[in-house]
Amino acid sequence: KRNKKKLEEFHNSLSTLTFFDPACGCGNFLVIAYRELRKLENEVVAALYGDSQRGLLDIGTQCRVNVGQFYGIEIDEAAAHIARVALWITDHQMNQITADRFGTTRPTVPLISTPHIFHGNSLRTDWNEVLPAEQCSFIISNPPFFGYSLQTKEQKEDMALVFGHLKGAGVLDYVCCWYAKAADYLDINPKIECAFVSTNSITQGEQPALLWTDLLSHGITINFAHRTFKWSN
Repeated sequence: KRNKKKLEEFHNSLSTLTFFDPACGCGNFLVIAYRELRKLENEVVAALYGDSQRGLLDIGTQCRVNVGQFYGIEIDEAAAHIARVALWITDHQMNQITADRFGTTRPTVPLISTPHIFHGNSLRTDWNEVLPAEQCSFIISNPPFFGYSLQTKEQKEDMALVFGHLKGAGVLDYVCCWYAKAADYLDINPKIECAFVSTNSITQGEQPALLWTDLLSHGITINFAHRTFKWSN
């Protein structure tokens, strides 16, 4: 806040970030990420120009964060539609919050920017076709959990497709596929930060030796992990 030049550079950088959820469901992770990014941008604009510029500042040119920075893959077509609409609704809500604070905002319509939500099986999709790894900043996701004994025939085929190179991979949980796909994606761009919610079973029993030996061979680094907690929703 004390260095206007650096603050302006930070403001400009916000609109260059991209967020990718390769199992996005109805888009909750993307919606929350977008909301928080817009709130952060409002704080930056206030630090640059002050909150007292009501009606005097062309806030439309300062609202640079947009839903086009958000990407997702979802196997359920209805959920994919909901994710797109949820991001547009959140954009409208944030525009209203910006107007309440600064007196003006950018118009919600016409819809200039579009969230990139793709309908398909994430494990059979080349993620680079959705968002090239070189352009990705963050992966955030809550992939589905199924132990090997609960997997459907199609899910077992997904496992074989992703882990065909790994002997004994049949005992791994279904969620491990997203870790493996992400590791391949990070091979292209190691600067990507990736965060998954998953069961603690992938760190217990016979799974760690299989999964993490394979993942760490890619040179990835574990920056943080959270102990088990009940997810209240």
